[in-house]
Amino acid sequence: MSNGWNHQFGVIDTIYEEEPEFSSTSSSPSLSPPSFSSSPPLLHSTISAWSLSSGHQTDLLLRVQGTCFRLHKDRIISRSSYLKRHLTNLTEFTLSPPLNITPHTFAAIAEFCYSSRVHLTPNNVAAIRTAAGLLGMTDSRGYDGENLCHVAESYFNRIVGIDQEYASVVLRSCMALLPEAETTASLVSRCIEALVWDDYDGHDIDATCLNVVVEIRPQDFQSVVDSINARLPHHDVLYRMIDLYFKENKNGKLTEEQKSQLCNSIDCTKLSPRVLMECVQNPRVPLRFIVRAMLVEHLNTRRSIAVAAAASGGNQQDERESLGDILRRDSARRQTAQLKEAMDSTCSRIQSLEKELNGMRKILLDHHAADAEQQERKLNALNSERSASFHVMPAAAEERKIGRGGRGSVSSSALMYDGESGTPRMTKSLRQRLMSGLKNAFHRKSL
Repeated sequence: MSNGWNHQFGVIDTIYEEEPEFSSTSSSPSLSPPSFSSSPPLLHSTISAWSLSSGHQTDLLLRVQGTCFRLHKDRIISRSSYLKRHLTNLTEFTLSPPLNITPHTFAAIAEFCYSSRVHLTPNNVAAIRTAAGLLGMTDSRGYDGENLCHVAESYFNRIVGIDQEYASVVLRSCMALLPEAETTASLVSRCIEALVWDDYDGHDIDATCLNVVVEIRPQDFQSVVDSINARLPHHDVLYRMIDLYFKENKNGKLTEEQKSQLCNSIDCTKLSPRVLMECVQNPRVPLRFIVRAMLVEHLNTRRSIAVAAAASGGNQQDERESLGDILRRDSARRQTAQLKEAMDSTCSRIQSLEKELNGMRKILLDHHAADAEQQERKLNALNSERSASFHVMPAAAEERKIGRGGRGSVSSSALMYDGESGTPRMTKSLRQRLMSGLKNAFHRKSL
């Protein structure tokens, strides 16, 4: 980092150098566990100087991720409402999750508690601002209106508003601090806002600056887009950021429910017409969001057509009509034609989606009909088998019945059927009766 930058933003040389071990003098040596390293040398010098000037030795051992800080309790609790609640009756305390605070960050915080000075850079301002929010360092009483949240917030606003490069550095430093960096002070969303401050229409944005966003976990990304939703007056940037997130997480990392929740953060009425058209044609976004974008696009198109028609409508033209009036009227007509074309495209898209849905519905109905027909055939076949087993008489039994001249059979009329031709034939007794009858008739005639 250049000396000019250090002077411009009040950045000073590093307050401490990390060492593997440092022995801190204390009124209670037994409080220092050998498994912890000690506070940085320069911070220790500040604490020692305070002990000499106040006449009080350190009375608090604070552990932060393996580093021990021997401090004066009254100096710490006077600046932090969180520590004041937890250290009232304690002489030892360990900062543990969800307080994601590193020894480097806490050393800067402790320095501020003693001297009202803090070492801020674009690389550590997000960590210090987040830690100050978690520790409740917002009390300004007795300190000339200065508290760590205010100091860090002021530096953050100044650094991220100057150049996109600085905003990008701060944004990258926030990744290890999520979700606290967003929930305590909306740092991620504010960095993104600074990156796109002069480019609300999204024409995208330096992709290399926003690519860091795709590394965020889905649940943290949801909180970021919810915050941006309330901060940005136009949502083209928000849509492009979410689309980039979908594109980079296309291997099943996002569920459909997560995609829908992210898209719900986009207000389609705050999208430009061109981006609305992109939404309608984007296969990565959920179908429900596409339908919502199409409806908004359709309403916007109708409204624009009505406005254009009213502007170019059937008023009598003045013979002295100026060239500017003519050009404006022609421009309005061209805009109307373009809007009609956009509306036709939207209607075509809606019809295409309806055809797809009808096709899916027909496939399901055909499938159910085929299953029903197959079940009906099986049932009919089963019924036929049962009916045949109870009601069909074998042909041999029927012939035996006929041959015996059984009651109701053809033989009871003295007729029999030829088995080959199927024609009836007379029995012997019938021929005899016929012959006797003929003889009697001829005999009577001769008499």
